[in-house]
Amino acid sequence: MKIQLHPHYKVFEEANMTKAQELLRVFHKPEGLSIEERTVPGINGAPDIEIRIFRPDHMAEGSPMIMDIHGGGFTSGDYNLDSNRIAYLAMNIPAVVVALNYRLAPEHIFPAALEDCRAVWQWMYDNAEELGGDKDRMGLFGTSAGGNLCAGLAFYIRDHGGPKITFNAMNVPAIGVGPSLSAEQMRYGAPVLCGDNLSSAFVEYVGGFNGQIPSYYAIPNMAIDYSNLPPSMIIVAEYDPLRDEGLKYARSLMRDAVPVELYMMPRVGHGFDAVNDAPMTRWIRDGLVLSFQREFGML
Repeated sequence: MKIQLHPHYKVFEEANMTKAQELLRVFHKPEGLSIEERTVPGINGAPDIEIRIFRPDHMAEGSPMIMDIHGGGFTSGDYNLDSNRIAYLAMNIPAVVVALNYRLAPEHIFPAALEDCRAVWQWMYDNAEELGGDKDRMGLFGTSAGGNLCAGLAFYIRDHGGPKITFNAMNVPAIGVGPSLSAEQMRYGAPVLCGDNLSSAFVEYVGGFNGQIPSYYAIPNMAIDYSNLPPSMIIVAEYDPLRDEGLKYARSLMRDAVPVELYMMPRVGHGFDAVNDAPMTRWIRDGLVLSFQREFGML
């Protein structure tokens, strides 16, 4: 299969995950945006969690809030990867956006990362007034492994209760394992992420399968029942080996009557929006802004 990237994304043609993360870490803070770093207590004696709070100066009191969850294959990355994405959402919705550094595998296996996300989500709800946010309008945004954690958190809250997720946006999510057409098509030579041995990231995340069926909080496409999940947005990329698992998740949401919007971005690969000044990046970020505004009742 010949991959023909959109010309604006040629920088990705020979790129791997390390190169993509380097691109994502380049950030120039826009005027009118304040950034604060704090810590949040972990669950059940877990270590404190580093967070970064983005607030636009023109934001009104009681604005919506979003928790951002970074990618990195469960084993790498931090909230610095998402600064450009976060700044765009914060400035253009406008909204308070809180990013976190969750614990990474293999040192900390499932459910450590998910528990960190649960802790920060609850903290946002409990401290909404201090943050200048609205605890009744809270959304999620996650990329790759972060998209997985968004889905896992949505399932957990549905099953156990917790602050309501108004909207759940998942960008090129790592949401399932097993053979797929896109993983085979992108087995070799795909930009950033190839389909060869994709399951190794999940093995590290859950600490090994050991003949057991993993929790669907860890691998969301293992779920049977997708009903009563929050309205969702799924973004997949044409040249991403994770593409078909994202499509499968979207179909499962549709089957169980969950409001969902699905975007397959043409001629780009995994993590395509690391290239900031490019047409598909601008288009999907504008779409994210409008979708969050719609679900937050701002349109």
